[in-house]
Amino acid sequence: MNPLKDEGFLFLRRGDYWIIQHRGQAAFLKASRGLGCLALLLRNPGREFHVMELVGQVLGECRELARASHAADSWQSGPRSDTGPVLDARAKVEYRRRFEDLRNELEKAERFNNSARAERARNEMAAVAKQLALAVGLGGRDRKSGSEAERARSAVTKRIKTSINRIGEVVPSLRSHLAVRVKTGYFCSYNPHPERPVAWRF
Repeated sequence: MNPLKDEGFLFLRRGDYWIIQHRGQAAFLKASRGLGCLALLLRNPGREFHVMELVGQVLGECRELARASHAADSWQSGPRSDTGPVLDARAKVEYRRRFEDLRNELEKAERFNNSARAERARNEMAAVAKQLALAVGLGGRDRKSGSEAERARSAVTKRIKTSINRIGEVVPSLRSHLAVRVKTGYFCSYNPHPERPVAWRF
């Protein structure tokens, strides 16, 4: 079957290339981790992925978020340093905000007896709580590290934005869409317009 026979929305992996189609325009791009991140976000609209989880999943490794931090080095070059906290102040605020969002999500899921949604919320709450616990030592003091979360945030953001620009060279309309609808930071997500969802095929 020819995947380009219609004008649907494609983000399709074929060997070492991605076939990407949006509003009748198509691109064939060599596979990269940035495109892998985008594909994962597009498959899960509205879900927020912490950068450590994103790195771990795109690298194809099943590990907890805390262990996934060791994979961040493969996303960018440069020596490790031990001059900063595991999580800076901004990261800790975002972690705690995300934890509260998940708490609300869990309450809603339990209220509507949605066990799958509740389980997802519990799992992510546990991962966020573990990352916070690893970042803060006895007495609330920051543990020192190379600020792995910040390094991963910087690398993932750069790769996603580079991939969006690569797509835009061939499919400008999709670059415009992704630039508005993809959020990067410590938590990354794809948030299509609620009244104009995109039916991606993978």
